[in-house]
Amino acid sequence: MPLNSQVHSSKPLENISVAFANQAFIANMLSPNVPVKHETDTYYVYSKDSLMLPDTLRADWAVSREASFNLSTASYTVKQHSLSDLITERKRQNADPAIDLERDTTEYLTEKIMMRKEYDVLTAIGTKSNWAQEYSLTSTFAWSANTTLSNPIDIALSAGSAIARNSGYLPNVCAIDYGTFLALKKHVSIVDRIKYTQVDSVTESLLARLFEVGKVLVSRAVYNTAEEGMADSMSFMMTDCAWFGYVAPAPGLKKVSALYTFVTTNANNSPMSVKKWRDDERGGDKVEVSHMYQHKVVASDAAFYIGNTIQ
Repeated sequence: MPLNSQVHSSKPLENISVAFANQAFIANMLSPNVPVKHETDTYYVYSKDSLMLPDTLRADWAVSREASFNLSTASYTVKQHSLSDLITERKRQNADPAIDLERDTTEYLTEKIMMRKEYDVLTAIGTKSNWAQEYSLTSTFAWSANTTLSNPIDIALSAGSAIARNSGYLPNVCAIDYGTFLALKKHVSIVDRIKYTQVDSVTESLLARLFEVGKVLVSRAVYNTAEEGMADSMSFMMTDCAWFGYVAPAPGLKKVSALYTFVTTNANNSPMSVKKWRDDERGGDKVEVSHMYQHKVVASDAAFYIGNTIQ
């Protein structure tokens, strides 16, 4: 290992890492980042007492009734996620002039960490035990059945009503896997609803209007499930389900949101840390990308999980 004095933080490479974005990833739109100062701490959880209807009448000469909110606390603990690679002198000598090895390495390592982050968020929303409200469709009502009995619009609106009733917030996001999206594009209940008014095919924005949410996010991210050295086995990250939830547009520690991702920043106030040091023994420069975060379900009542959409 190099000495601390031999390791330096690379601000230009950090800027590359922060700016990197894979258009197939939707994790940040489902679980917004909340910057925090400490690796572990507590945050406030508000009681539903705030939704109780108070008695506000005040008699002459009487003092006003008091109303206060109850708070409990929960904790988070961010974990460090890091990957590194070695840029050898031989790699530099053999690279074409147009190739920026440090940029390409930084982007590659960042994408791998973001893949892990994407997978973790999709796993969280696709785990029905995380949510206070969930329903698994039978084969008769599965959206792939493509019958009027399996009407996705009715199910989506019922899910939205349940979220509003139990959290006080209407869902503003729906996340679905790619297979479910394809089933919805040809579902009779949806096609019949738009056949006289819509000339375009069924899109995410059209589904959002029918489901009465701000946006529908389709997960298209894939990963290789095979062990290293074995034959490739590609799979979509998100299993067949539909997730409806309220996600805070402007995240904060005192705002309701189904999920949050607690993130620490470094001395440069960046969520991504990129370090570089010389490894003389191996004849190259080591580049390491790190990201410290934790995904957290903070309001399970603010979401509804629908499983087995494809059968």
